[in-house]
Amino acid sequence: MLTVCYDPYSGTLGRFTRAEIFDLVADAGYEGINIPVNSGFLGELSTAEIDDAVNLAEKHNLVAPTIGFGNHILTTPARLLTESFGSQAAPKSEALQHFEIVLEVASRFKAEIIGVWVNPAGNVSRQESLDVLADNLSQMIPACNENGMKIALEFEKGCPLDNYREGVAFIEDTGLEVYLTCDTYHLFNDGAELHTAAHAMKACLGDVHVSGSDRGEPGGGVFDFETFAQGLKAINFSGPLVVQYKMEDIASIARSCEFTKKFRAMIQA
Repeated sequence: MLTVCYDPYSGTLGRFTRAEIFDLVADAGYEGINIPVNSGFLGELSTAEIDDAVNLAEKHNLVAPTIGFGNHILTTPARLLTESFGSQAAPKSEALQHFEIVLEVASRFKAEIIGVWVNPAGNVSRQESLDVLADNLSQMIPACNENGMKIALEFEKGCPLDNYREGVAFIEDTGLEVYLTCDTYHLFNDGAELHTAAHAMKACLGDVHVSGSDRGEPGGGVFDFETFAQGLKAINFSGPLVVQYKMEDIASIARSCEFTKKFRAMIQA
């Protein structure tokens, strides 16, 4: 579908109310919005907060194909919390409790992808972080499959999945049915050859984050969007295009939408 979406990211989240964000995104011409499941966007993560976000999306005719796993703890060794079931108490990790909320939000929005930033975990080796990640994912995937959703892992320099190559290797080594989020900013920082990267991710690319090479608005900086578009076209990529950048100038929201629609047209050409 190559749906053009806006992510309420740095410079947007916390600066505007949820209703104002939906107004800005719709007025700028976007087709969708990423829903971050965190207190900055969904408050107390209550049913009432989720209802309000769903109603705002419907009011503005915006879809939400991507949902952000807002509590960045999936590589962190489990903290067990206790939920009461009658007279029994069952331990459940903080990560999996948050996943239940994320899954509810994703179901309400009929989302395609749950996006996970693979966070660095303090005082834990990279391998242990990835082992924890694999264990958490193995418990999340069945519910995602039942609901027709994918989990997409975002790689980033200095994180347990440093680049697309490590992302692809993690999927192949674990055999887990998960996908990758490719952020143009992270791809640029890796110095990746763009055709090669696109072809390497062909079987596992879930969505693309669109950003300038300096994390400014898309189209700014020196990232080669034309070459990357050719690579995405060659692999028949059809996932969401999610605009994610440090927003300073409000007028850039509309400019970024226009640029990303042109980027989409290059992929479809």
